[in-house]
Amino acid sequence: MRALLGLGLLLLLALVAALFLVETSEDAPDAPVETAVGAAHLIYPRGYARDEASAVGGLTDRLSLMAELPDFTPPRGKGSRTGQNPQNDVVLITISAKDDSLDPKDRPRGLYARFLESRVWVGPEGLILRRFEQGSPYDLEELYIAPPDGRTFFARCPKPGETEAAADFCLFVFREDDLDVELRFAPALLEHWEALTEGAHAFLARIRAPREKR
Repeated sequence: MRALLGLGLLLLLALVAALFLVETSEDAPDAPVETAVGAAHLIYPRGYARDEASAVGGLTDRLSLMAELPDFTPPRGKGSRTGQNPQNDVVLITISAKDDSLDPKDRPRGLYARFLESRVWVGPEGLILRRFEQGSPYDLEELYIAPPDGRTFFARCPKPGETEAAADFCLFVFREDDLDVELRFAPALLEHWEALTEGAHAFLARIRAPREKR
């Protein structure tokens, strides 16, 4: 009987602790979270977290965060942090340790070029629009690149009218030191691609722990 009572008490304590973590996550968005992604040590306000693991911190191989433009601040309000239908001024951020794959800045020439149509269109704010060939792995998307070759910025975006394409998000990936950073954002933000790129790099530098800053 005592063993059962002891087990029940432990379960009750675990439940209380879990509830405390959830409440803390919601009620203290400014509380700092420390985490390690590979060899990188990051510290950020809990309000950036997009899931429970990112709100708790610790050792992880993947962080899911969310930021509001133009300053990459934590999104306002509980509803805006769900990540299901972000507003046009919200960016979904995934941070992971870099792998052995092709450096993202080389993808436009080294991965996507073989699937592109030859014709070139003018995109927003100086971007170049390229379309993927029908039947290619990316034929529901379009590619926007910053001249001359997309090494500074590129984005795969859903082709207009194709509702199955990546939930209507554009995708931009870059590698910085030992981290790969993936941004998903509304196509309307393409016209602010320079501010988006600069803001993302500044955000990453800001959340690196002091000893990790380059």
